[in-house]
Amino acid sequence: MERILQLHYKFFENMQSDLEIRETLGREKITVLDGFYKNFELVSRYYKTVYSNQKARVVLCGINPGRNGAGKTGIPFLDFDSVSQLISNIDKRDKELSAQFIKSIIDELGSETYYKGVYMTNISWFGFVKNNKNLNYYDLPGSLQTIFTDSFIEEMDIVEPKVIVPLSQRVEMTLKQMKKEGKLQYPIASRLPHPYYCSIGKNAIKYKDVYVRRLNDLIKDKSNV
Repeated sequence: MERILQLHYKFFENMQSDLEIRETLGREKITVLDGFYKNFELVSRYYKTVYSNQKARVVLCGINPGRNGAGKTGIPFLDFDSVSQLISNIDKRDKELSAQFIKSIIDELGSETYYKGVYMTNISWFGFVKNNKNLNYYDLPGSLQTIFTDSFIEEMDIVEPKVIVPLSQRVEMTLKQMKKEGKLQYPIASRLPHPYYCSIGKNAIKYKDVYVRRLNDLIKDKSNV
């Protein structure tokens, strides 16, 4: 997993020094969330703790980090409150709805079982803000979309997933396009609803069961992808 962290760390550093990228971001008034870069030591501890061995896992693939959860921690899908329950010496307790929903899935399956069978990431490792609101990778100017999503393909070649589960319709479309273009070599399962939608009100109970059943099936190779 160290290769994955270095892949994204170097990408962020190269991006900062790339004049064309900086000019495009500045012109469009887009800020790239830097939680991963600022918290690299924390992220490294998390990855060394939960992904301690190389296994063929089911990949949960989201859009990109949001400013109130993974955009702060630098860890896909998790807020500081969730991370503090998985590794020690975290003094922040910020919460975000999508992250709390994902943490409920981890708790239901048990963290040991979950992390032996599941790997979490996003199409874009980095999130974006424009006009003080989250911006998704598919709303970036065309020239930037590929720049921020190509590293996902490299990441998957390191992980070598059993199957990739998209967590939104747009992610599913992107994965299928990557596969059509011959960039992605791994099977794609039918999508699950986005964690934020799943976290709202009574949805949390309904979709927690949906996620747990699907993941159990995929981890145990009981379902057709």
